[in-house]
This record gives sequence, structure tokens and C-alpha cells, in this order.
Amino acid sequence: MEMSITEKAKQNKLKIYKTKKLLEYLKDKKGFHTELISLYIPPERKISDVTNYLKNEISESSNIKSKLTRKNVLDSISTLLGQLRNIKELPENGLVMFSGAIPQNNTPGTERNELYIIDPPDKVTTFRYHCASEFLLWPLEEMLAPKETYGLVVIGRQEAAVGYISGNKIEVVREFTSGIHSKHRAGGQSQRRFERLMEEGEKRFYRRISHSINEIFLNMENLKGIFIGGPGPSKEKFVADDSLDYRLKDKILDVVDIGYGGAEGIRALIEKVKDKMEDVKYIQEKQVMQRFLKELSNDTGLVAYGIKEVKKALEMGAVDTLILSEHLNEYIYDLECGNCGYKVTKIIKEKDLPAFESETQDTICPKCSSNSFGIMDKKTLIEHLGEIAESLGTTVEIISSETEEGETLIRTFGGIVAILRFKIDF
Repeated sequence: MEMSITEKAKQNKLKIYKTKKLLEYLKDKKGFHTELISLYIPPERKISDVTNYLKNEISESSNIKSKLTRKNVLDSISTLLGQLRNIKELPENGLVMFSGAIPQNNTPGTERNELYIIDPPDKVTTFRYHCASEFLLWPLEEMLAPKETYGLVVIGRQEAAVGYISGNKIEVVREFTSGIHSKHRAGGQSQRRFERLMEEGEKRFYRRISHSINEIFLNMENLKGIFIGGPGPSKEKFVADDSLDYRLKDKILDVVDIGYGGAEGIRALIEKVKDKMEDVKYIQEKQVMQRFLKELSNDTGLVAYGIKEVKKALEMGAVDTLILSEHLNEYIYDLECGNCGYKVTKIIKEKDLPAFESETQDTICPKCSSNSFGIMDKKTLIEHLGEIAESLGTTVEIISSETEEGETLIRTFGGIVAILRFKIDF
């Protein structure tokens, strides 16, 4: 079944967070020589074509003079081939794979092959095989750049244009001319009748534009808002007309004066509202937290905060919206005894991770006293809670602390709150 736009948006926020964290980690990975392989596979590329490409690279790499470098490169390619054999179908956005010999200290010969596989947050558009002393990360970083889309409508009495801006891409989708004369003489007609005909012509013009806007914007993914501009009163008349779909009217963020109508006005409109586009993300974050705070202050019983309470509500399927601060710095560890199966979960702050992991290596099982007790899994708390929420169809919001409400989330509530679908007992 095809995933809806809303479901994709829920999933994408968590995917973006995971990719950001992994990128931060991978930036520090360096090899001694050109031994780190980056592989970007578009979704339409056949896996058999990719494996054939890698087999050819094995043949080419056999000519590397350094014995150690040759071994490391061949091991990295073989690791990628081994993984691809287990993949029957590429994810919707394609696949990104990193494999390389990472030194465990500054001494050659201590390298250990490390593999990272990423289901990217946006579509891979170009096949890339890259071998260097560090991983090729910039294509992933570009995917994480803001992709919010804003509708742009420029209305003049004579001409109009509809377009959008998404990231750095600006596109004019459609242009219109009204055919209405800018100056006139009534001639043999009465002034009132001529003006009525002009008004009717204007209305038809606006409705023609509205019809196109409804077609273009209603199915547009990630449409955050619409800005409308133009000279004179035409833009206000257009907004007042009832032919624009109410769902799009709700997305109108501002109506501004600019000196141009038509396509040449699109860039002038962008220049006029560019600061407001940057503010929209923060407005949305403020609204999410204000909704939580309103439920809290009204004592509706439809909120939860704190790790234990929110996790309990999540596991009961009671959470409508999970709100997490991107500044949460806790990790969740699952520890298990390989001998008796004893399990325990620990939440550790990021600054305490090295000491905790070192201490765990020497810990014996509290139940059977064997030395088979150790770390089975490790995730950030955001990933852990987000994955539970995602599996239950809960909306996940990961917000910054750049608004007063975002600061309140991390300082007052520890960065973890939820708006509930129904009341539960804690």
C-alpha cells in the first residue's frame, strides 16, 4: 500500500534526525589511504548493475601496489557485495552505503572494516562510487538542507504568475494574462455598464488563476505556506474571492506590495518575504508546544511528560503527538546476559558514555555471575521513542530550542512531552 503524504512526513522527521546523527559520527572517520568507499545508488538502478560495477572495481583494485591498501580496498568492496546480495529491492529513495578500513589507532595494520547502510531521507539522483581517505558525505548533507516548499503567487490587473520555491530551486509553473484593458473610454455604453463588465472580467481572471492554484498546490508535498504579492489592489481582490480552496486560504502567510505583476514579480516577491520564510519553521514549532501547554494549563488530562510517563503512554497507543527536543543528549542501552538471558535497560547521558561502556566490559551478570553480560543494542533516546511512535502511527515532532517554547521543553520538561489521544492513569 502506498504511503500517504502525512505518513511520509511523520517518518521523514525521524529519518532526518537519524541521518544527521550518523553524519556527525562519520565526519570523524578517516583512513590512512584511499580505502574508504562511498556508494550512492538511485532507486531505479538495478542491483545487478551495481554488483557488476563493484566486481569490475575488484579487478581494477587488484593492481594497487601497496599490499595493505589493496587488501583493505578489496575487503571493503567485498563487504558491499555481500550486503547487496541480501537486498531484493531498493528502498523508495535508493540506498547509501559506506564501507572502509578505519584505523583503531594511529598505527597502520590496526584498521578494521566498518559498514554503514542508510535509507536516505531524500531520493538519490546520481549513481556514485567514491574511494578516498574519507567518506563522501556532501550528497547526504544536501539532502538534509531545508526542503520546505512555499507557494508564490503574483497578481496584477494585466498579468499573473504562479510558482514555488523549494530549497534553492525557484520555478514559475504558470503565467496568465487577463485581457482587461488598463485604460478605456466608455464610448456609447454607460460608465456603470462598462465598469460592471470590467469587474466581471477581473473575477473570471481571478477564478482562472484560483483553479490552477488549486490544481498545483493541493497535491504538493511539504507545502508550508503561500505568499501573495503584486501591485495595486488586485491581490486583495484575489484573496477575497471565494474560488480559492479553503485549505489553501489557510496557508496564506502574507499578502505584500511589490512593483511588478506576472513572472518578473516572482523574484521580487521572494526578496520581500525571505525573512518570513525563515521564520515559518519557528512558528510551527511554537504552535506545537503552545498546543501542549494549553492542554496542560487547562488540566485536560491529555498530556504526559517525562521518560517513564511518555513511554508508558506510547506503548498503550495513547499518544497523538510525541514532542522531543533535538537537544536531548541521552542514549538508551539494552544489556543482556548470553548465559542466563537476564536483560536490563539503562539510560545514559552522552557525556557519561565512555565511562559507562568501559565499566560495562568488566561487569558480571547480576543474576548468574557469569562474564557473558554486555551491551546488545545502543540508540539515542530520540531514536528509541521515535521508532515506537512511528510503529503506532503517532506524529513525531523534533524541535529546536530557538523559541521560548522550545527552551521550555528542554529546561522544564526534560525534552520529552506528549499530547494524548485519550486519558490514561499513570
